[in-house]
Amino acid sequence: MEEPYRPVALRVMAEWVEQDPVWDGDIDHMGPVDPTEFGASDVLVEQLRRWNKRSNALEETGYDWLDAEQVRAWQDEGLGLAYQLQNELPDIEISYVHDGDDRPLRQRRGP
Repeated sequence: MEEPYRPVALRVMAEWVEQDPVWDGDIDHMGPVDPTEFGASDVLVEQLRRWNKRSNALEETGYDWLDAEQVRAWQDEGLGLAYQLQNELPDIEISYVHDGDDRPLRQRRGP
């Protein structure tokens, strides 16, 4: 019997469509994924979706944030959610796209 697919690594990255902002980068499975399929909690996934929707809402304004503080708050929230995802999926390497640090979260210092 074949084992179900489980990614080695995922990245938290806002998605411009109404999909989960968690991506699998594996060449055979590339694209957004629902992290509940791998054991993430419904609560965390809903928080990730709300975070993503805030970014999507800015599409109509050309992603014109009101100020740098808003951008930073959104980035920090996403990073915190990525750390939560890492805690819930300890066997999968999680990275976060929106702060310019491309190291996996396990190689960073927590928030």
